[in-house]
Amino acid sequence: MGLAVIDGAIGRPIEAGTRECWARRARCLVVLSFCIMLSCCGAARQAIEKEAGPAPEPTTETATAATEPTPAATTTPTPTPEATGTPAPAAEPVNLNGALAECRNAFPDQIAQAVARASCVIKATELVRPLLPFPDLLDRENALRKALAEQVQARTMSLLERNIQIQKLHSQLLEEERSRLSTAPADGSKPPLAVTQWRQSNGESCGRLGGDSGTCY
Repeated sequence: MGLAVIDGAIGRPIEAGTRECWARRARCLVVLSFCIMLSCCGAARQAIEKEAGPAPEPTTETATAATEPTPAATTTPTPTPEATGTPAPAAEPVNLNGALAECRNAFPDQIAQAVARASCVIKATELVRPLLPFPDLLDRENALRKALAEQVQARTMSLLERNIQIQKLHSQLLEEERSRLSTAPADGSKPPLAVTQWRQSNGESCGRLGGDSGTCY
């Protein structure tokens, strides 16, 4: 009886120690597994960072461009002649005789090219129209010029008759202009060159044979 009690008393401490030992082993296994997991994660992270390479650092130029505002574009206005005190260049005077010479050179045949030549003359005289005190007088002359050119080219009117009619009308238009100017306020300014050239054109000599001069058109 006494020995059985002793064995039972001794057996209980041994069984409790065994359970405690297994508990410590289990804790060690858990800690070891956790350390292994941490080691694997660290190695994997290092491998990923090595493969990706180091992140580029922002350069000073990029940072400056991002922080500093872009200066607004400025335009330098072109100084006007009034601002610089320099007078504007005078416009070149209209040379009616020069323009009419080009028509004569382009259309030398006054009969076969009468219509084309008249159209060229009408276009040339448009340069002097805004300079005339009474532009309607020139319009009347050009209307007759166009109608006569069609008859000359159609061979229903001679070139001499055409020149006579233009010369007469031009003389009448000058008389009408002088009459109108006499009732208008006096203007002491000198007329433009083109106006003087128109007034001196188509004189009496243009209504004769061989009157194809620089002032007959």
